[in-house]
Amino acid sequence: MALCVYRLSPHVVRRWASTAAAVPLSEPISFVHFTPESASKRPAEGVKVSKLTNGVTVASVETSSVTTHVSVFVKAGSRYEGYERQGLSHLLRNCAFLATNDRTAFRVAREIDAIGGTLTATSSREHVIYSSDVLKGNLNAVMSTLGNIISSSKFQPWEVDDQKVRMELELAQFRSDPTQVVLEELHKVAYRNALSNPLYCSSFNLPRLNNKDLKSFVEEWYTGKRMTIVGLGTNHEDLKKAASTYFGSISEGLRSAEEQAEYVGGGEVRLPSADPLTYATVACKGVSLSSDSKELLAAGVLQHVLGAVSYIKWGSGTSTSRLSKAAAAATTDAPFQVSAININYSDSGLFGMSVVCPGSVAGKVLKSAVLEFGEVTKGNVSNEDLVRAKNQLKANIALSTESSAALIDDIGIQLTIKGSYLSMGETFKQIDTLTKEDVVKVARTVFSTRPTLVASGNLSSTPRIDHLMSGVSLK
Repeated sequence: MALCVYRLSPHVVRRWASTAAAVPLSEPISFVHFTPESASKRPAEGVKVSKLTNGVTVASVETSSVTTHVSVFVKAGSRYEGYERQGLSHLLRNCAFLATNDRTAFRVAREIDAIGGTLTATSSREHVIYSSDVLKGNLNAVMSTLGNIISSSKFQPWEVDDQKVRMELELAQFRSDPTQVVLEELHKVAYRNALSNPLYCSSFNLPRLNNKDLKSFVEEWYTGKRMTIVGLGTNHEDLKKAASTYFGSISEGLRSAEEQAEYVGGGEVRLPSADPLTYATVACKGVSLSSDSKELLAAGVLQHVLGAVSYIKWGSGTSTSRLSKAAAAATTDAPFQVSAININYSDSGLFGMSVVCPGSVAGKVLKSAVLEFGEVTKGNVSNEDLVRAKNQLKANIALSTESSAALIDDIGIQLTIKGSYLSMGETFKQIDTLTKEDVVKVARTVFSTRPTLVASGNLSSTPRIDHLMSGVSLK
């Protein structure tokens, strides 16, 4: 593929430099004409949303970019698998771009390569997401490919079996990451159903899953009412027309009964290993995405009150993070990392803390962090903490939307779960109205539920959940 890059001639660069040197910097360069109106700006146009006759939601934002990004969100994540089919969404994302009724896998790849595009498939507990980036002007081509893949994949047995080899590698990579393992175990022990289903297929269940399972799962959950198509850098009417052409034949489908996630809590999983570090997470029932937006945003502010991540590279975080301050006071010179976690799903959530530290000080770090949680539930939140947390949350939202992938995820998830989109400006207004009482109320609600503990690595000083919570007052 030829790549055309525009460069100034070195002779022009030298001449420009010599000319500019003779002119005061306060004076405009005579041969460069610029007005504010000529600058490339992102238009103020908001998110446009339509719905096809078969229930597919179509949303777009025209960004005046030279590229177009399209993602198709399907509410068919791991929570919908059922016990016998656990791991199926993991297999499904690996089989995303295989042969269809009209195309071979080779043709799918060649057609996307020919227009300089990309295809990716990801999955979560809520969604399977198919995405593509292409140069502007290729919307119909990529929508044709995505529509064909989603509506008529053949899942031929030999192609499916080939993907299982790669999945074994992904499983090995997953098991080598203690933070990922702890997070997965947290979901398993915190929930009785639905959200307890793993993101990765287990080694024992992988041989059982086959192409028939994939076909029946797609037939059941890949319906119009469960799909949202989001486009960035495209005209809304063009996207709607393409969606109608290539997704219009998908069945509207009956709204399948969705099992509500049931938080249990109170459990504990310990995974000792030779690792000198302790990886631990303590979490309670958090706030769901379908909750009142005020409560959801208050949970976000609460996370930043306690300390989400370090905002200074290589910094300790002790200047602003209350959890880091508490942990630093409880230990001497031992390194550690502690942050509040806030995970939200359509009908539930997890809120708590994540700790990584040497095994010898894990007990002190965990206890100090839990005690700090208790301080917040008692109302010990200063105005300075509140203002800082609000600003950090707004900055985090604003910076994330600078990324096309993050913006498209935000739009797609809001529309598939809530059926509406709350813009960044409206979100900021709601954050500004939050009070200390709103944040403390959420903290008390969260920490009144039974906590769950998962720890991996050196557990020599990691307390049991009952000992960890003993003596901690949340009122």
